[in-house]
Amino acid sequence: MKMYLGSINDQAWDVTESNFVIFDPTNPTPRELENKQCNTIALNTIYNATDSKVFEQIKDLERASEV
Repeated sequence: MKMYLGSINDQAWDVTESNFVIFDPTNPTPRELENKQCNTIALNTIYNATDSKVFEQIKDLERASEV
């Protein structure tokens, strides 16, 4: 998974390994927005790689680092 996420976006794996935080959701920094997008990419990739049984267990998680 590390290689696959890295091939999509280098930061997608970094976000998966760490727990990023958006300190002010009403005014996120450019870096926080970038991390949020990479998290979405990583979650989508993980969702697509799992079977339906595993997906049901992880579908409500909001951060790739939680999976």
